[in-house]
Amino acid sequence: MKTRAQKKTINLAIQKAKYFRFLILLSTAILVTRLVWLQIIQNHYYLNKAVSNSTRVTFLRAPRGIIYDRHGNLLATNKQTLSLIAIPNELEQCDVLAEKLARVIDVPAPKLFNILLKAKASNSVLPVVVERDIDVGTVSRFYEQKIFLPGIDILPDISRNYVQGDLTAHAIGYCGEITQGQLETRPERHMGDVIGQDGIERIYDVQLRGIDGEQRVKVNASGQSISAETSKPEITRDPVAGKSLITSLDLDLQKAAYEALGDRSGAVVAIDPRTGEILAMVSRPSFDPNIFTKRINKDAWKRINAPDHPLFNRALSGFPPGSIWKAITLLAALESKVVKPDTKIHVSGGVSLGGFFFGDWTKATGLYDLVKCLAWSRDSAFYQMGLKLTPEQIKEWGVKFGAGRPTGVELRHEGVGLVPDSAWKLRVCHEKWYPGNTLHMAIGQTYVQVTPAQAARIFGGLGMRGQIPNLHFVIKIGDRQIPSPKPEKVKTHKEYLDVVLAGLKAVVASGTGGATKLGNGIEVAGKTGSAEAPPVGSKTHAWFACYAPADKPRIAISAFVEHGGHGGSTCAPIAKAVLLKFFGIEGPKPAAGPVPAKADKKHQSVPKKPVSH
Repeated sequence: MKTRAQKKTINLAIQKAKYFRFLILLSTAILVTRLVWLQIIQNHYYLNKAVSNSTRVTFLRAPRGIIYDRHGNLLATNKQTLSLIAIPNELEQCDVLAEKLARVIDVPAPKLFNILLKAKASNSVLPVVVERDIDVGTVSRFYEQKIFLPGIDILPDISRNYVQGDLTAHAIGYCGEITQGQLETRPERHMGDVIGQDGIERIYDVQLRGIDGEQRVKVNASGQSISAETSKPEITRDPVAGKSLITSLDLDLQKAAYEALGDRSGAVVAIDPRTGEILAMVSRPSFDPNIFTKRINKDAWKRINAPDHPLFNRALSGFPPGSIWKAITLLAALESKVVKPDTKIHVSGGVSLGGFFFGDWTKATGLYDLVKCLAWSRDSAFYQMGLKLTPEQIKEWGVKFGAGRPTGVELRHEGVGLVPDSAWKLRVCHEKWYPGNTLHMAIGQTYVQVTPAQAARIFGGLGMRGQIPNLHFVIKIGDRQIPSPKPEKVKTHKEYLDVVLAGLKAVVASGTGGATKLGNGIEVAGKTGSAEAPPVGSKTHAWFACYAPADKPRIAISAFVEHGGHGGSTCAPIAKAVLLKFFGIEGPKPAAGPVPAKADKKHQSVPKKPVSH
């Protein structure tokens, strides 16, 4: 028989076995529960975490919408490039990293340090672009130093390509990296994004930019991407391309205007006066917008900030119009009953007023009708009209035809020029308006300012007999046709407008604008202009504005050259080059610089200031 001690030992062993069995069952239950929790309930979470440890989310740049001219010629497109990127959550010791990275790319270490610091602070899951469109040499140097550059990598990207370069720069504009200020107002964008910064690219940025996609790239233990030969990226969200734009620009006319303007500072604007579509807009000097597709270096910065201001769009900037303004003065004088259609005016070397002599550009005297006064741009005739007009009367008709206000063009920084009156002078100059001011205003001098775009619009409106076109570039976005804005209507007396239009025809047929004659049965109507400009003693600004055919206009043009001299000899040939291309007429190319017109030699003497013909 078992003793009591033995029974007690056996009971204790049984009790311990029960405890151990319970602990085993409990441990098994806990383990099973944990496995169920990890493998089933938390499966998605840990799967994603495992994927994130072995892969990295990167952008998949959406192709930006392509920009075309009206005939389908490429103006702005895209190209495949490589970008150097930083992964924010992998960046360590940004100051040391910046020093090392500066040996790879041509960017100062302090600038790189700021970029990396901002990237790290962004906490973005997407990489931040450090340098775009890197060359083969940079790629080679990067891979040589890759092991020492944690958080830095190279990825395929898309960059903007401006096919026509500086030819269309001021109209199309350019793209560039988003600034800190823009990020604050556009929370949907990210650091390193590329957006339209000027021109059509900026105005239509939302339509052009598309929606970026995302992809996962497999990475090694150091967080660097595995070679594409061994692992293809997994696209998790397809990019959506931006909408393409078709503009009203005619590349052939743009080239003709650009070449005719040559190396001179100035602008040419050609429009369809029936619709307001801009056929050409050239401003020189120009710039290559492709330099903005990557970080700007010192040489590029020097070029775009040259003393001749290549970024300055002269087509949308105000300048004194000189004698092209006389068409407005004549219409104002007729509508204000200052002169009648059959009025004849005695012209001479000038007019005296208040002890001052206001000279004509020539001393030739005679009795001229209004058509001949405009055809030969006789200052003394317009001075006499100015003596009977108020600045408000001249301003009324200038503003009606588009002076002193926006043209409608879809570009930023459009100047609206200036059409002054007595209230303006008192407010700005703190002095009253003098009769001599009206004389200067009558010939488009001193305070009056008009942009080349406005000049094209004004003369288009005159040619269309008071139908003032609203200018615009874009005629199609994606598949959606953009209708032309309705023109503004200005009521004029037919007999008065007929006199002005007859005068504009005579300018080309027998007056100062003879250099624009086309022949081939196509009659051109227009007006030459020369306007005084600072500094004192410098050559005048040159103008020519016209439309053709004279009776049913299909094109209106303004040509402007800073300090170009006489409009008839400098700008009329520029306009003619555009007209020849538009109408498909073969003709000699215009001279590269101002050449005296035959009409000027035969009928004109050296003018005394103010010069305005």
